Amino acid sequence: MKKITKVLAGLLIVGLFFSCKHNNNTPNEEEQNQEQQNEEQGTSDPADNKPEQKPEQPKVIKAVVFNPAAGEVEEGTKITLSTETEGAVIYYEFVKADAATTLTKENFKINKYAEPVEIKEAGTLYAIAAESETSTNVSEISSAAYTIKVVAPVVPEDAIRLWTAESTATAWSVYNFEDLEKLAEIVNGGKDLAGVTITQKEDITINETVLGEKFAEPEEAEAGVANANLKNFAGIGSKSNPFAGTYDGNGKTISGLYIYGGQQGLGFFGALNAATIKNVIILDAAVINKNVWEGEDDKGVPTHDGKDDDRFGGLVGVVAKGENSIENCIFVGTVGSKAAKERGAAYDETDKNPYEYIGGIVGRVESSTTANLKKCVSLVKLYGSAAPLVKKVSGKANCAESFGVDVNKKTVYSNATDNSSFTDEEKANIIATVKEACGLDLTDYFTKAGL
Repeated sequence: MKKITKVLAGLLIVGLFFSCKHNNNTPNEEEQNQEQQNEEQGTSDPADNKPEQKPEQPKVIKAVVFNPAAGEVEEGTKITLSTETEGAVIYYEFVKADAATTLTKENFKINKYAEPVEIKEAGTLYAIAAESETSTNVSEISSAAYTIKVVAPVVPEDAIRLWTAESTATAWSVYNFEDLEKLAEIVNGGKDLAGVTITQKEDITINETVLGEKFAEPEEAEAGVANANLKNFAGIGSKSNPFAGTYDGNGKTISGLYIYGGQQGLGFFGALNAATIKNVIILDAAVINKNVWEGEDDKGVPTHDGKDDDRFGGLVGVVAKGENSIENCIFVGTVGSKAAKERGAAYDETDKNPYEYIGGIVGRVESSTTANLKKCVSLVKLYGSAAPLVKKVSGKANCAESFGVDVNKKTVYSNATDNSSFTDEEKANIIATVKEACGLDLTDYFTKAGL
């Protein structure tokens, strides 16, 4: 009996063991049914059912806006570029009207925008915004086409270009080269402007560059023909039609003066008649009497009309009549030319000089006339029979506190005849004197002259 009891107890223990093992490793019927249902419905365990992660979308870069917008603008208008995208970098390119362009998003990073873009001519402004300087995430290309508004110039009421034969005003002004040309036209046409005062109100550039190194004069197009690349000024007055008014340069400059002609009395002022010239500053200038031959006489001697070989100067060609005042004036440039002077070589056998009476300030002072020069300065390269202040004095030439530097001879004149060797001390003195008088620094001009 005890054995049977022990056997039964052992069987009970084994049964309990297998029962526990089965409960731990095998899902019950309910769980099996749930798993089967999940599989049929396409669902999974909640732990495996997390939301799917979407890729991050790139930041949208707003297009560039132009202010002012496209349209007609005045020359020099500045266009502001902007984008609503904070921190974006803007790039731009301006393409002239009718010019081809191949701009794309990939090749657009040309000019980084830092300040307003100035419109100087008609064309189209293109712009693009990038997320950063290194980013390829960019906006669409924006564009704005601009044309230049034609603005009629406002002509000052006192501009001498408005002068007519009926004008009675006694005060006129010069603002630009057009005014200078009108003044020359008036005087050369026979109106001497006695009692009229002309005041220069602006700096005037006639030609950008006239002189070469060491004050080399412009080449002729051919013998007796002016250089076609330069504006050729006729000069104000001539020996037959001298200027008789007052011209006040007002300390303003006239740069790039080129005069190429053939007459007695050639210069910025061809001739004067009891005139007053003051505060005139002429820089980078060339005044050339062309000295052209007409042929030969019956003895084979070259003939010349005698009208285009003498009496010319940088500021004044000839003082023709009356007592004239020339004060606080500066001339920097060349008077005469190598080619014209050499055309006079045929006169050498008869001891004549066909290229004479040539001056930096005044070419010749005629008999019974007076030229009063005060505080005038010339730095001039000369050809022919010439002097840096006044060359020929048949009448009277009074020079006070004036300096004339002859670039070729390296001499300094204090009047028509008295001169001394050019020194560094003289150079420093002239530069300082001019700078104190009108604020003009002649240092670079001395350098260009080779002094």
